Amino acid sequence: MRLPAPPYHFVTRVTELDAEPGVLRPARITTEYDVPEDAWYAVDGGVPPAVTVESGQCDLLLVSYLGIDFRNKGERVYRLLDSSLVFRGGLPTTGQTLRYEISIDRFVHQGDTTIFFFSYDCYADGELILELRDACAGFFSKKELETPLGVVLTDQDRARRAALPKGSFKPLAATTKNQLDAADLELLAQGRPGDVFGPEHAQDPGINPALRLPDARLRMVDEVTVDRKGGPCELGSISAVKHLEPDAWYFTCHFPDDPVLAGSLIAEGAIQLLQVYLMHQGMHLTLPDARFQTVTDRRIDVQVRGQVTPKDAEIRYEVEVTELTLLPRPTVVADVLIHLGDKPVVRMQNLGLQIVEKPGTPYRPETGGVPAFLGRRNRDGEAAMINELHLAHSAKGLLDMAMGPEFEIYRTSRAPYIPNGDFQFVDRVMSLTGTRGDLSPGSEMVTEYDSPDDAWYYRENSTPYMPNCVYMESSLQAAIFLGYYLGATLREPQEEYSIRNLDGRATLVKDVDLRGKTVRHRSKLLMTSVVSGAVLQNFSYELSADGEVFYTGESLFGYFSASALANQVGLDSGTYRPTWLEEEKPAPERVKRIELGPDAPAFRDASGGRLHLPGGRFDLVDRVDLVADGGRHGAGYVHGQRSIRPDEWYFDCHFHRDPVMPGSLGVEAVLQALRLFVLDQGLAGGMTRPRFAMATDVEMSWKYRGQILRDDRELFFDVHVKEVREEAGRLLLIADADLWKPGLRIYELTDVAIEVRPDAD
Repeated sequence: MRLPAPPYHFVTRVTELDAEPGVLRPARITTEYDVPEDAWYAVDGGVPPAVTVESGQCDLLLVSYLGIDFRNKGERVYRLLDSSLVFRGGLPTTGQTLRYEISIDRFVHQGDTTIFFFSYDCYADGELILELRDACAGFFSKKELETPLGVVLTDQDRARRAALPKGSFKPLAATTKNQLDAADLELLAQGRPGDVFGPEHAQDPGINPALRLPDARLRMVDEVTVDRKGGPCELGSISAVKHLEPDAWYFTCHFPDDPVLAGSLIAEGAIQLLQVYLMHQGMHLTLPDARFQTVTDRRIDVQVRGQVTPKDAEIRYEVEVTELTLLPRPTVVADVLIHLGDKPVVRMQNLGLQIVEKPGTPYRPETGGVPAFLGRRNRDGEAAMINELHLAHSAKGLLDMAMGPEFEIYRTSRAPYIPNGDFQFVDRVMSLTGTRGDLSPGSEMVTEYDSPDDAWYYRENSTPYMPNCVYMESSLQAAIFLGYYLGATLREPQEEYSIRNLDGRATLVKDVDLRGKTVRHRSKLLMTSVVSGAVLQNFSYELSADGEVFYTGESLFGYFSASALANQVGLDSGTYRPTWLEEEKPAPERVKRIELGPDAPAFRDASGGRLHLPGGRFDLVDRVDLVADGGRHGAGYVHGQRSIRPDEWYFDCHFHRDPVMPGSLGVEAVLQALRLFVLDQGLAGGMTRPRFAMATDVEMSWKYRGQILRDDRELFFDVHVKEVREEAGRLLLIADADLWKPGLRIYELTDVAIEVRPDAD
C-alpha cells in the first residue's frame, strides 16, 4: 500500500490518528498539506480541483496503518470505486494549509476481497471547502482488474437522460472555432482566448490572468470538439481525447510499482473541458479579474469501473451539458463519461464549474450606477458599462448586482424586472448620460443587443427576418432599463411596483436583415410624473445596426402598485364593448370560420417556398372568423381567438415574479390575422416568390389598459382592414385592431400593418 510519489504527493504532516494497528475497524486520521507558494500546478495562484481532491489521499495511509497489507499479502492493489463530492467553498490558493479530517467508516469482506467505505472534510485555513461522502474503494487481484465491467447504464439512467429539459443559451461572443488541437489549448493556457476563438473573445492585457488552462504538465486533454447545441438539453456537448504516454509522470508517481492514472487527474480533464466551454461561450468576458471555481453545494457523483494503465494509448471524454447560465455567475454543469476504447469506465454526474470574481474585484455598478471597467468590450472594441451578467440579474437575479448597492433594498421584496430567457432582447449598457436620482428629461442610455443568426424567432418566423415583437420588445426593454437604472422606484422603496407599457408609437424606417448583427438602442427620457400609486415615464428611442437607423418610436410606461393594478377597468371604463361580429351580426354565409390548430396545417405549409404563417412560439391564434367585405371600413374583417394556458412559455419570461403576456405578442397575433387574410383572399397571387415582412414607413400606435394573466383563459381580437395598397415592389395592408380579455377590451392598435414583397434571397 503506497501513497502517490512526487509530484503527486500532497500531504505534509499527520496531526491526529485514532486507529488500532492490525484491526480493520472504523478509524480516523487528520492530515495537513501546505500548498507551496510556487506550486507547479497552480494557475495564477489558484489550486486546481484535482489537487484539492487528491490532497485527501491519506485514506491510503490510514488503511495501511490498520494493516491491510497483512491481509492482501502483496497480491491485491487499491482501486477507488465510488464517491460523492460537494464543494462548500472556493478552491484553495497557494500559501494556504489544507486540513483533511478523514474517517474510514466500515469494512466489507467478500472472500479475499476487501471493500472499505470512507469520507473526509477539507478545510482551507480553517474554512470548510469540500466534503467527500459515500466513498468506496477496494483491493483487487490482477485477474479481477483485467476484466472490468465498465460503467453499466441502467434503464433508470437512460430515463433520467431522456427526461432532462431542453434549454437554450446565447453565447456572449460568436465563434466558428469548434475543433481545438494541442496548439489551441496551449494558447488558452497562455490566457489568449481571442487567438483561439476570434477577436470577439479577446480581453485587454492584464484582464483575467487566472482564466486559463493549466500548463502542459497538468493538461489532461489534447484534442477537443465542441457542438454548441449538442446533448440531450441542446446546451452543448464536448468530445475530447487525451493521448497517454506509458512512461509519463502521471503513471510513474501513482503508484510506485502499480502505475495507474489517478481518478482525480481523469476528473481534471473533465474540468478543463468545462473551462474550454465557458471560454467558447464567451463567459470570461463578464468580469475583469476572476477565477474558475467549482460550483458549491451541489453533489457530484463519481463511478469508476475500470483502470487506466500504461498499456492504454488514450482515454476519450464525452461531456453533455445539462445547465448553462449566467446566474448567479457564469456557470456550466455537465454529465461526463470517460471511455477506454468503446467501454465507459468512469462516470461523473452533475459536475459544475463557474467563473467567480476574486475577492475585492469590482463586479457590479458602484453607488450612483457608474462602475469601473468590468472587462467587457463589444464587437467594435468599445468598453461596455455593464454587460450580459448584469442584464441577466436585472431579468431574473439580484437587482443590486445589475444596478448597484442602492438596489439592495429589493433583496427581500418584489420589484420590477426586464423580461428574461428567450424574451430578453437587451445585452449590454454602453453608456449613460444622466445622474441616478435625477428623473428630469434629457437622460440618455445607449444599449446593445446581439441578434444571433440562429435565434428562435428567425427559425420559427414565416421568413428568416426579425418579427415585429422583437423590434418592439428590444426597444421597449432598453427604454425601461434607462428609467429603472436612474432610480424611478427608489423614492418609494417600500412600494412593490409592477411595470406596464401603456402607450406607444413606432415606425420601421427600413427593413434590415439583422441576422448575426448587433442592434444598438439609443433611449432618451422625455418625462417623469409621480402620481398616487404610480410613476409614469415617457421615452423616445431609435434602433440602428452598422450605424444605420432602422426603427424609431416613443412609448409611455408606468410603475404601478398592487392596489393600482387591481382596479383596472380596460379601455372602456369597466364596461364591455362588444366585438364587431357581436354588434353587426353579419349573415352566416358572409362569415368564414378558419381553424388554425394542428389538424389544419394548410396555412403553415412552407413547401415549395409558398407564403405561410409562422409556427412554434408564434402559434398565437387558434381560429378566426373572416368577413371579406366586413369591418368598420368595409375592406375586410378578421375576428381571432386564442385559448390561454397557465403554462404558456412567455409567462415565465415576462416578467420574473410578475407573469403577464407581453403586449407585443398580442400585436403579433393581430399581424398573423392580417397575414391569414392575405392568404385566404389570395392577395399576393401575382407576386414572384412572395414573403411576409414588416411594413416600412407606416407608424403604428398602441394603447394598453390591461394585461393577459395566467388564469384569463382566452383572448380575442378584432382586425379591421382599412387599406390594401399595391405599390412598386410591395403589397401593403393597414388595419386597426382591438384585443379583449374576458370582459374587457384592453388593447387598441392603430395602423397596424404588414407587407408582402418579393424575396430577394
